[in-house]
Amino acid sequence: SIKCIIRLMNNFNDKPNHTTAKYQALLERLPQLAMASFIAGLLFIFSQTELLASWRFERLLFDQQPLLALSHALVHLNAQHLMLNIAALVFIYLIFPAAFKSLSWIVALAVSAIASAYGIFYYSPNTEWLVGLSGALHGLFVYAALRSRASIAWLVAIIIKLIIEQMPDLMPTNNLTQMTEQFINNPVIVDAHLWGAAGGLLFFFVARFIATLFLIIEINRDEK
Repeated sequence: SIKCIIRLMNNFNDKPNHTTAKYQALLERLPQLAMASFIAGLLFIFSQTELLASWRFERLLFDQQPLLALSHALVHLNAQHLMLNIAALVFIYLIFPAAFKSLSWIVALAVSAIASAYGIFYYSPNTEWLVGLSGALHGLFVYAALRSRASIAWLVAIIIKLIIEQMPDLMPTNNLTQMTEQFINNPVIVDAHLWGAAGGLLFFFVARFIATLFLIIEINRDEK
């Protein structure tokens, strides 16, 4: 609760020490360290070329290997594919820094990846396999925009992008998708973007509900 936070802050102010200062400095750098570690992990996984076949989403294996719902997001087709997703991840981090002050963004990314995989499995039967972080990144974008209370223009932009991707007959000249496909030399699975965004939205509201519930419980406890 707010009272507890104020009490703790007063305690720190009354008894300053080097250990506390170092701990606070580490906490301030935690988002950068987490981001750097995650990107390093992606690069390491990419160097293990044998993982591409065993970690990618495979429709025929999905029932027996549910971990593919998460692992598929960590492997990439080629260096262009990986660099594009890392650039998108850094972009989200830079425009929504407030959403990365805790490690909840990693959970949001994981939930979005899982939602993307299950959405493809149940609602995109023509997609036999899938790799890459792009679906999860769409979810992270939605979560980060909401979490940081950013301008609604960002949400409008991502919604328009998803609509354009889902309506190729109405918008036959989707230049962004075409450019991406040319850059990575492979087709873009736009349905993964849709379900990933849905996962990010769901995670935001579930996390907000849980946080509100705990706050109410803590306030009632203090009043007693």
